[in-house]
Amino acid sequence: MLRRFALATALLVAASTSQAAEVEIALSDSMAELKGSSRTQQTANQGTQVGGSILYNEDKDLLGSLFLQVNNRGDGAWRPVTFGVGAKLWAGSLDRPDEDFVALGVGGEIGLGIPAQIPMAVVFTGYLSPNITTSGDTDRLTETMIRLEAEVTRGAHVFAGYRHLQARSSEYRNVRIDDGLHAGIRLRF
Repeated sequence: MLRRFALATALLVAASTSQAAEVEIALSDSMAELKGSSRTQQTANQGTQVGGSILYNEDKDLLGSLFLQVNNRGDGAWRPVTFGVGAKLWAGSLDRPDEDFVALGVGGEIGLGIPAQIPMAVVFTGYLSPNITTSGDTDRLTETMIRLEAEVTRGAHVFAGYRHLQARSSEYRNVRIDDGLHAGIRLRF
């Protein structure tokens, strides 16, 4: 089942990159993540973002996700404050302990724009999947992240941040899937 979910995530990433979308690569010494998403413009002040990601870490954990978020980013222009709320579906395989899980979480993000020559923002993100929406060998999944993002040129962003992504295991107390600094790029087509 996990392989099918990973394949579906990879197809979603590939499909979303073919239609005015974003591709993001985040790296650290212990993990790599590829994310693809597509935005739809509903009004000048509201849009919907849908996409997926694949994360692999040095512990041989594999995590795929699909997400849907409604936000006020609009046409991608700089804004002093942005908000987004949505849902995220994870499917993962943890190598140590040997556990598989599927989790549905809710959460969102807040972005605080920094007025500067280069458009920048500090973005806070958080998602939580409680026990009731988590199945398999895991009881809960939490993801929190803070990033500093800068638009170096129209359609190209760089970022650096810290993410804490943790699964609460049925057999073990906590399994950290990602816990540390990362950096990356986001390209908008």
